[in-house]
Amino acid sequence: MMLWHKAWRETRTRFLVSAVALVAFSAAIVLAQVPIREHAAALPGFRSGPSYSLHIYNFVYSGLLKTAFIWMIFFLGLGGLPREQAQGTAGFTLALPVSRLRLVSVRMAVGLAELTALALAPALIIPALSLAIHQYYPLSEALHFSVLWIICGTTIYAMTFLFSAMLGGEYTALVVSIVVFFVLDLIVSLAPLQPYRLKLLHIISEFGTMRWDAQHLVLSSGPLPWARLAIFSVASVAMLWTAVRVTQRQNF
Repeated sequence: MMLWHKAWRETRTRFLVSAVALVAFSAAIVLAQVPIREHAAALPGFRSGPSYSLHIYNFVYSGLLKTAFIWMIFFLGLGGLPREQAQGTAGFTLALPVSRLRLVSVRMAVGLAELTALALAPALIIPALSLAIHQYYPLSEALHFSVLWIICGTTIYAMTFLFSAMLGGEYTALVVSIVVFFVLDLIVSLAPLQPYRLKLLHIISEFGTMRWDAQHLVLSSGPLPWARLAIFSVASVAMLWTAVRVTQRQNF
């Protein structure tokens, strides 16, 4: 329990700030949907229309909230022994009567649990508050995006977690992770790789695959892209496993 409490204390501020922000933004996008949609309709080139479902997609799953979630995950992945070494606390951590494998595993598990909670927050808030303003947003659609956020978010988390295990400094791993993320996203956007549709920023929001229902009221997605999600899941596992191995071999 001591390890779990330690991992929670190290990440709780980042997690709680992120959770409050996600809940607040989700609630605002729902409760203030009329003025938001009126303002958005005046913006040149903005996709607007009478559908409440399109409003949610524009601002939550393909817009502001999705971007905020991605940035939050970068910060959740920070930590690691090199960072503690730079802060002078690594000695205390390594003196605990547990293996490095358990140290890293617990920290990883806490981070992934926090990521999952953040990804589920909009799915719990939006359908419930929509009913309060006499609107409808399907819980199944919200959970569909939560699955995308969890799997794609885990890839971002794993990358930051890996660089945190390799690099010291307060924000070195953060900067490197962001740069590598956008470089990789640019690479998979190049013509030879475009047919594989591996652009994570598009997968996480089902960009280009959304369809209207028969009444043209609900903007829904198709089946989850399991093949592409499997690729990102394998990459996540590989990066997390590498982070464990790097931590076990560090000579401090």
